[in-house]
Amino acid sequence: MNLMPIPFLFIRERASLSWRDVLWGYEHQMIGWSAVVELAKDRLRSDSDAREIELSYLGKSDISRVGELLRELAASEPETLGLMSVKKWLYLILAWTLDNKDQIDDALGEVEAIYADFDYMGEIESFVRYMPVTDGYDPSQHSRQDNENRLFENWKKYLDVTQNEVRKIS
Repeated sequence: MNLMPIPFLFIRERASLSWRDVLWGYEHQMIGWSAVVELAKDRLRSDSDAREIELSYLGKSDISRVGELLRELAASEPETLGLMSVKKWLYLILAWTLDNKDQIDDALGEVEAIYADFDYMGEIESFVRYMPVTDGYDPSQHSRQDNENRLFENWKKYLDVTQNEVRKIS
């Protein structure tokens, strides 16, 4: 089951995204055009950039403008704002997947796909089923259910730690 794109409200509750972050997620199909428009609406202030204002008013017939405006907005930000985009989106897709695990036939299989999609980032290996255990835990001494529960616990721990990091990054 493909759970993407991630809804605006889910993202808003969990991370602060720069336009560079939004562009990365949009280009990797983790966020849809309508969520980008909602993000722009959410950011509107009296001193908003004209491109943010235009983006906030786009409708379905204007989808072709979303990427162009996002690229312009991202280019207007310091490059450093995009340095953590991959980490933020990895966190968001893993959080979204865990929150929706009951609607997925094989949530741990989704983690394996995410692991591959994100170029095998080592920070999530502790809950990738086929990766060797590195903390002294012996899976052969436990049931399959115990082993899977442990993977879900490691996944949750990763999200708890990373959530704090992602919220600090603007």
